[in-house]
Amino acid sequence: MIDYTIYHEGKSKFAYIYDKDTVHLKVIASKDKVKSIRVIYGDPFNWGPDENDKWTWLIDSSEDSYLEKEYQTEQFDHFFIEARPTFKRMRYAFIINEKYLYGSREIIDLEKQPKLLKDHFNYFNFPFLNEEDIFNAPSWVENQTWYSIFPERFSNGDPSINTPDTLKWGDTKEYSNHQRFGGDLQGIIDKLDYIKASGFTGIYMTPIFKSDSTHKYDVNDYSKIDQAFGTNELFGELVEKAHKQGLKVMLDAVYNHCGFRHPFFQDVVEKGKDSPYYDCFYIIDKDKPVINFELNEDKTINRESAKKIFKDHRLLNYRTFAFTPYMPKMNTNHPLMKEHLLNAAKYWIDEYDIDGWRLDVSDEVSHKFWREFRNSVKSSKEDAYIIGENWANSTPWLMGDQYDGVMNYELLFPLWNYFGTNIDKNQYTSTEFKFKVNQVLTTYPKNVLKSLYNLVDSHDTTRILEICSNDINLVKLPYLFMFSFPGAPSIYYGGEIGLTGKHDPDNRHCMEWNEDKQDKDIQSHIKKLIELRNNNYAFKHHSIKWLETNDNEEYIIYQKQDLYFLISKRYKENNIVLPKELQNQTFEDIYHNKTVKTGENIVIPSYGFYILKK
Repeated sequence: MIDYTIYHEGKSKFAYIYDKDTVHLKVIASKDKVKSIRVIYGDPFNWGPDENDKWTWLIDSSEDSYLEKEYQTEQFDHFFIEARPTFKRMRYAFIINEKYLYGSREIIDLEKQPKLLKDHFNYFNFPFLNEEDIFNAPSWVENQTWYSIFPERFSNGDPSINTPDTLKWGDTKEYSNHQRFGGDLQGIIDKLDYIKASGFTGIYMTPIFKSDSTHKYDVNDYSKIDQAFGTNELFGELVEKAHKQGLKVMLDAVYNHCGFRHPFFQDVVEKGKDSPYYDCFYIIDKDKPVINFELNEDKTINRESAKKIFKDHRLLNYRTFAFTPYMPKMNTNHPLMKEHLLNAAKYWIDEYDIDGWRLDVSDEVSHKFWREFRNSVKSSKEDAYIIGENWANSTPWLMGDQYDGVMNYELLFPLWNYFGTNIDKNQYTSTEFKFKVNQVLTTYPKNVLKSLYNLVDSHDTTRILEICSNDINLVKLPYLFMFSFPGAPSIYYGGEIGLTGKHDPDNRHCMEWNEDKQDKDIQSHIKKLIELRNNNYAFKHHSIKWLETNDNEEYIIYQKQDLYFLISKRYKENNIVLPKELQNQTFEDIYHNKTVKTGENIVIPSYGFYILKK
């Protein structure tokens, strides 16, 4: 029998409805063990006479319905085919190497048991192509290029609302999360022309609601803009003006935890079990006081008194985000809390017409809540965009009933580990990079790939320029690859002008508005990539064909529809041998706007690249 791994799962990411007529089928098998996989499928009720007038099952598939070996990862080959069942019902099985039938219950050696070829009892089942089950993210998303803003450090447009401790813009040698520089909503409004002119089509802002911190991930009031940023009315003006510029607006929903001074939690601190909100939070020992540290007069936590909590997390008597007493975890299954949060999500859509929500720490909140959240948000705005902050495989959240996408950290880390020179591990080889990228491409259905939020850095990570040892030429390469990957690319504010920084809080520098200090080279590069992506659908297409991954010479060549991407991460000029299909051809290099006539070889400059089109 078969002595290698082969795997398929019905009604899953291995078998999903792609559109109203099409089912995508995937099979994985041990690397280089399977020569061919053919699918047999048809309606289980469709029986009739064959050419010999014998009553038989009339299948939809043909004799050449072979799956394509689409991708390869470190241990597996990934096979793929589109099936179009005539009557929208389908039973199916796979023929492995023209010898074995792989079904839902067992693997059959057809040479020994040929009569079991069409035994439906052992076939996988796709009962019906229900259009409601199609993964349906907003159609506008794949055409977006997001600009991610950390409002407190972007632009100070209204100094009159600065807090007394506000520092001069950028006047520090070392950044911390306790410093205030006066970034606000007016500052964002003032820079909408800049954002638009840079080519971006959407703004994602980290939290802007009332809270006690500069980062605002400790929300005290989900219905009010923080006074240091402006007012609700000013936010409405921001959205209106952004929309007039063709810019979408996405906000950050922190629904795993709230701020310590949120009125629900303050009521629990004051009244204990007598509070109607007591079970809106996770109190660990109900026989003990909720808090065991002192408060200041304004009901904020006395930092000196709370030091013991940071030394011994077991002293906390309520669940929190990351053991910080400043952020109590909310019970989103409690009716009062659920109503409160869902109403807030709808409020900013109904009243201010925002276009989407990014969900903070989303994988720590229940699937049940996110299903209700989706229904609530979509009832207000059907094409609102919902993405989660998930750092790993997010398939359970991307089944069409919760998120539209996730922040694609599964792509970010391979980009760091391949192109990065300032990392704490060995760099990936070109082959290893290909395997990791293929893992992302095979993890998610193709219609999900289109709505991922792609990034090379964020407010939670080291900046990509720092990862690339502050080399402007090198950092162009991960940006290029991200823009050629399916999904919507994003730029973390300042990345487009060479802003650098280590991990939080050093990644939250004040935006550099002095043009003499902005890097025009990287700015031009980002604008060019946005332009090319807007004008060439191949950048957005969900499939990648790898032509070459050279480990010794450190370059990769891949094809996306009619475009060929050649990227060398060597620090010196690289004279490479081209794949046969690219030799002795005439191409247009659409990035450098020149004609390229190839021979057997081509020279790629230091940290260089070509984007070739026939």
